[in-house]
Amino acid sequence: MSIRLADVADRTGVSAATVSRVLNGRPGVAEATRTRVLGAVETLGGTPVATRASRGAMVGVLAQDAGTGAGSSLVDHVLTALHRRGLLPVLFSQAHGAPKAEPASRKLLSHGASGLVFVGGDHADTAADHDFFRSLRDADIPHVLVGGGAFPVQSARISHDVEWGIGKAVRQLSDLGHARIGMISGPARSLTCGRRRDGFLAALHSLGVPAAESGTRIEHVQDFDGAGANAAESLMDRGCTALVCDSDSLALGALRAARSRSLSVPGDLSLVVAGDSATARHMVPSLTVVRPPEEKMAEAAADTLMMAVSGTPLTSLELFFLPDLIIRESTGTAPSF
Repeated sequence: MSIRLADVADRTGVSAATVSRVLNGRPGVAEATRTRVLGAVETLGGTPVATRASRGAMVGVLAQDAGTGAGSSLVDHVLTALHRRGLLPVLFSQAHGAPKAEPASRKLLSHGASGLVFVGGDHADTAADHDFFRSLRDADIPHVLVGGGAFPVQSARISHDVEWGIGKAVRQLSDLGHARIGMISGPARSLTCGRRRDGFLAALHSLGVPAAESGTRIEHVQDFDGAGANAAESLMDRGCTALVCDSDSLALGALRAARSRSLSVPGDLSLVVAGDSATARHMVPSLTVVRPPEEKMAEAAADTLMMAVSGTPLTSLELFFLPDLIIRESTGTAPSF
């Protein structure tokens, strides 16, 4: 017979998270509470879900995307990395109609998940409510935030160094002779988009572009149909011959804008995208990208979660991985007007 964490929590008057910590042998629970929880398990009779989960190591993976570029391939790598370590990942994805992070997490924990991995989502949204993520830390529930944290918290975080990657792309475009480089930037509330903008501005500064002018090289947009084209039109009107785009959909818009002016890519306009995808690889022309090292990030997330589940104290450490600049057909030497 199996019993649920919620059943034990109701009987003892403690939270499901506390029940999970007791059943997984984690520290931080008063001895009287631990005794009460174990007594309730015995009274209810049977093997609790959490005990079975600890042997099977069930963990939750919650995939969202709040402008972080958390694509399906990164999620796939995380699932694979967890499987390789003998864990049983259960995926909740908003792309497939799953509830948001908090209700999904509570459901997973109530069914015995011993830890959680968040791939993209509200934790990387500077305008979101982060109380739930703070409560995870306060309850000592093992969790990893992939994509950074837009709030001060002692949670394990895995990111790629987008500032460094965008800076490398800008310098590459400069080496190709582009004197005016623009950026189509995604949602202002996204931590990742903000870091990309910081990298872009720092690179322009290193190239000697005055701060007042650098600000005019960025178009802030929401990532929807038409946004990329409109932003590209504005930047091309200001003389930009190369654009760094926050997503492949924005780059598609920029490509349409160039063709509407009978301009070619990369002959007249070079394009670089932050993040790789099948679309970027198979477009004509194929897109030059700043590609995050998704497999390395996934391996680190899996290792970090395992350490947390085994009792290693959570810290505020954020691990950064360097992305790769993948040169494809959409970048070339600057046009000579």
